[in-house]
Amino acid sequence: MTATPAPEFIIVGRRGAATYTLWDIAPAPADLTRRRKLVEELDVEAADALGEVDVIQGATAAEALDSFIDGLRRASGNPGYALHPNSNTENLAAASAHAHSAASAGMVLVEATVWPGRDSFRITGWHTFDSTPEVRIRDAIVSSGFTFPGGAVSVRIDDHRNVASTLDLATACTVLAASGQLDPRALGQAVLLGELRGFDGAVSGLPGITDAARTVHLNGHRVVIVPASRAADVRALGLGLNVIAVRDLTAAVTVLRTLGELADHT
Repeated sequence: MTATPAPEFIIVGRRGAATYTLWDIAPAPADLTRRRKLVEELDVEAADALGEVDVIQGATAAEALDSFIDGLRRASGNPGYALHPNSNTENLAAASAHAHSAASAGMVLVEATVWPGRDSFRITGWHTFDSTPEVRIRDAIVSSGFTFPGGAVSVRIDDHRNVASTLDLATACTVLAASGQLDPRALGQAVLLGELRGFDGAVSGLPGITDAARTVHLNGHRVVIVPASRAADVRALGLGLNVIAVRDLTAAVTVLRTLGELADHT
């Protein structure tokens, strides 16, 4: 039985002293004549911008890029050589996922992306008064029995509305979805509210939960996952929301998986 060769990907970008800036990555044409012509054309364009073209094998674009960056680490003798944050990662197979949370002032979108590179975790758009969300969320994921993904993990908070730890649950779930531990489609089934406790993944409530629930209702969402300790308060608002109470991150993931399966059968 003949083994099927791994696919090849064309990688275009610029090498720096300690980072590589990815401009584009795409499958290489199987036809050798077409591939040669495409690489020649890209070589000319890249050279004009002081960039280079490489063809690398990999089962996925993410795997090919990871292999390429690893080669640059060895060639440079710098084990910290990494993908530049300004790289274009839109065509990577590694993923991204988003979830909704809320505050009294409006809905909040939380988006996580995982791509190959040096291990890192960065959240942008978080409230400036909360200086340790990365540590808290990473610890909650690990203590709940999940795996914190390797590579570069980036979370972006859009319209954070001066809220911080109320977004913990949504943030952790997007990281799990982006790393393949939760179906990203399940995140669209509910709005997530709650603070996480790092050492055991417990979900706790904050004073702004009821105001956030009102925002959820006003914006047309009907299912909200909240800390068990505040579920009665949210139900007492009489908004007609489907309020699902959870005690920890594990329970929230179980609920999301169930909601996702139900949605697939409707």
